[in-house]
Formats: sequence, C-alpha cells, structure tokens
Amino acid sequence: MLADRLRGQILGRGMQVGEPLPPEASLIAEHGFSRGTVREALRLLESDGLIEIRRGPHGGIRVARPDLSQVTRSLALLLTLAETSMRAFSEFRQLVEPAAAAAAARSASDEQRGWLLALAEAGTSPSEAWAPSVEFHEALGVCSNNEILRVVIAAFGQELTWHVPGEQLSGQDMTDTRRAHRSIARAVAAGDADRASKAMLRHLQQFERVLGANGRLDQPVLPKERWLGA
Repeated sequence: MLADRLRGQILGRGMQVGEPLPPEASLIAEHGFSRGTVREALRLLESDGLIEIRRGPHGGIRVARPDLSQVTRSLALLLTLAETSMRAFSEFRQLVEPAAAAAAARSASDEQRGWLLALAEAGTSPSEAWAPSVEFHEALGVCSNNEILRVVIAAFGQELTWHVPGEQLSGQDMTDTRRAHRSIARAVAAGDADRASKAMLRHLQQFERVLGANGRLDQPVLPKERWLGA
C-alpha cells in the first residue's frame, strides 16, 4: 500500500530525477506504518528504479529513473526461465524488427542515419562480429524514434548478447550478417521504408535458416547447459 502511494506521488506529480522524498522517519509518522514496512516499501520502489537511497549525512531518498538495461535484463531472464524456443523468438523478431527498420527510414535524423551506417561497417573480424551486430539492432530501435520499439528491441539485444556467442556461427555467417546490415542501413539512410523493412526481414529469415541448420529452432533460446558452462 505504501509503495503504491509513493509511486502514485512520484508519477502523478511528475517528480523529476533528484527530487527528494520525505526521510524514513517522516514516512513512518505520516503514514503510520512500522519502520520495517516503510523500508520494505522503499526497497520495492528502489527495485523498480523509481528511487535511489543514499546513506550517510548527505544521503536521503531521491527520485530516480528506471534504467533501460534493468528492464531489458528482467525480460530476457523471463524468456530464459520460460524456456522460450528459438523459433518463437525468431518469429517475434520477424514481426517487430522489419517494422522498426521501416520506422527508422521514415523518422531517423541525419545524425542517426550516419550512426547506423557507421555501425553497419563495424566488426570486420569474423570472430568479433557478433558484438557490433547486437549494437546495430539496438541502434535501429533507437533510430525508429518509437519508445516502445526501442525498449522491445533492447530486450532482444540482451537475449542476443547471451545466445549468439554460443551459436557456432561461421565466418561466412558473419560476413552475410555484415552485408545485410549494410543493406538495411543504406535503405534507412535513403529514407526507403519498404526497402528497409524487406532487407531486415531477409536478414532475420537467413539467420533463422542458419539456426535451423544447426538444429536450434526447437530448443530454448538459452539452453540450461549454457548457464552451467558460464
């Protein structure tokens, strides 16, 4: 109850990052809860990323902003615990990421288009190509200038960061990925939404074929043995 009240105050009043909340003693006196209850409510808000608690003479309770990595990591963990199949993950990516590419082609700024082109050219070493590849997909979400697409694709990025290094991708697979990224980035830079969407769909379908050839589509995105070997 107390966490809901405080959350309502923060969001309803549009409190800004860094604004102070009443100290623990004041919350106890104002709301009539025990010290343990107040501390538990504050821990809930802290886990939401809505507040930051600092100890010491210059400490206190201040409004914070949820960290995107905190949200996306939680979603990625949820998919992992649910043993979501690679097939389901791939199908959902094919629904979302072509739309994000089209949105980026329509709305990205000149600076964002240049950034995406630069990322598409990165990762010349096949052994390291997966890292800039993940960054490219996350950047595409940013370039869509749609906050929901950005968050969803960032969650994809966390999942990709965990599973792609263990997929035994060949040098040719990485070369194909870089070629596909260049095609997508150029379509976005040209403002061609239809071409960007189709290029992204082809890229994801090609990656799905690679996973299928490796017998991975009907396995969990992150098999349990990957965690045991981490």
